[in-house]
Amino acid sequence: MPTLLLPRKGRHGLIDYEKIFSSGVKNTMDIFDLRGIDRAQGALIVVRPDQYIAQVLPLGAHQALADFFAGIMRPADAAASVI
Repeated sequence: MPTLLLPRKGRHGLIDYEKIFSSGVKNTMDIFDLRGIDRAQGALIVVRPDQYIAQVLPLGAHQALADFFAGIMRPADAAASVI
Protein backbone atom coordinates (compact mmCIF):
# COMPACT_ATOMS: atom_id res chain seq x y z
CA MET A 1 0.00 0.00 0.00
CA PRO A 2 1.18 3.56 -0.63
CA THR A 3 2.28 5.41 2.50
CA LEU A 4 -0.67 7.78 2.09
CA LEU A 5 -3.06 4.86 2.64
CA LEU A 6 -1.29 3.47 5.71
CA PRO A 7 -2.83 5.44 8.58
CA ARG A 8 -0.70 5.73 11.70
CA LYS A 9 -2.18 6.24 15.11
CA GLY A 10 -1.37 6.52 18.75
CA ARG A 11 1.67 7.74 20.58
CA HIS A 12 3.96 5.31 18.77
CA GLY A 13 2.60 5.93 15.27
CA LEU A 14 1.72 2.31 14.63
CA ILE A 15 0.11 1.39 11.31
CA ASP A 16 -3.55 0.49 11.72
CA TYR A 17 -3.95 -2.24 9.09
CA GLU A 18 -7.66 -2.57 9.89
CA LYS A 19 -8.22 0.88 8.36
CA ILE A 20 -6.97 -0.20 4.93
CA PHE A 21 -9.77 -0.86 2.47
CA SER A 22 -9.62 -2.69 -0.82
CA SER A 23 -12.06 -3.32 -3.63
CA GLY A 24 -10.68 -6.82 -4.16
CA VAL A 25 -13.72 -8.94 -3.36
CA LYS A 26 -14.59 -12.09 -5.24
CA ASN A 27 -18.24 -12.99 -4.70
CA THR A 28 -19.95 -9.61 -4.42
CA MET A 29 -20.67 -6.77 -6.80
CA ASP A 30 -17.77 -4.51 -7.72
CA ILE A 31 -17.86 -1.23 -5.73
CA PHE A 32 -16.58 0.69 -8.75
CA ASP A 33 -19.56 -0.50 -10.80
CA LEU A 34 -22.01 0.06 -7.94
CA ARG A 35 -20.90 3.68 -7.48
CA GLY A 36 -20.22 4.49 -11.13
CA ILE A 37 -16.53 5.17 -10.52
CA ASP A 38 -14.09 5.08 -13.42
CA ARG A 39 -11.19 2.85 -12.33
CA ALA A 40 -8.68 4.79 -14.44
CA GLN A 41 -9.65 8.24 -13.15
CA GLY A 42 -10.56 7.43 -9.55
CA ALA A 43 -12.89 9.40 -7.33
CA LEU A 44 -13.14 11.57 -4.25
CA ILE A 45 -15.25 9.96 -1.54
CA VAL A 46 -16.55 11.93 1.45
CA VAL A 47 -17.07 9.62 4.43
CA ARG A 48 -18.94 10.79 7.51
CA PRO A 49 -17.61 9.96 11.00
CA ASP A 50 -20.19 7.16 11.24
CA GLN A 51 -18.60 5.60 8.11
CA TYR A 52 -21.56 6.48 5.85
CA ILE A 53 -20.51 7.43 2.32
CA ALA A 54 -21.95 10.91 2.01
CA GLN A 55 -20.73 11.83 -1.47
CA VAL A 56 -18.87 10.28 -4.42
CA LEU A 57 -17.39 12.79 -6.86
CA PRO A 58 -14.93 12.85 -9.76
CA LEU A 59 -11.49 14.11 -8.74
CA GLY A 60 -11.95 17.39 -10.57
CA ALA A 61 -15.33 18.29 -9.03
CA HIS A 62 -14.00 21.07 -6.81
CA GLN A 63 -17.15 23.20 -6.92
CA ALA A 64 -19.42 20.22 -6.19
CA LEU A 65 -17.27 19.40 -3.14
CA ALA A 66 -17.39 23.03 -1.97
CA ASP A 67 -21.17 23.08 -2.46
CA PHE A 68 -21.53 19.86 -0.46
CA PHE A 69 -19.61 21.23 2.52
CA ALA A 70 -21.27 24.65 2.25
CA GLY A 71 -24.55 22.96 3.13
CA ILE A 72 -23.23 21.57 6.42
CA MET A 73 -20.39 23.88 7.52
CA ARG A 74 -20.51 27.34 9.02
CA PRO A 75 -18.38 30.12 7.53
CA ALA A 76 -15.08 30.67 9.37
CA ASP A 77 -16.10 34.14 10.60
CA ALA A 78 -19.35 32.76 12.10
CA ALA A 79 -17.44 30.03 13.94
CA ALA A 80 -14.98 32.56 15.37
CA SER A 81 -17.75 34.72 16.78
CA VAL A 82 -19.20 31.78 18.76
CA ILE A 83 -15.97 31.14 20.68
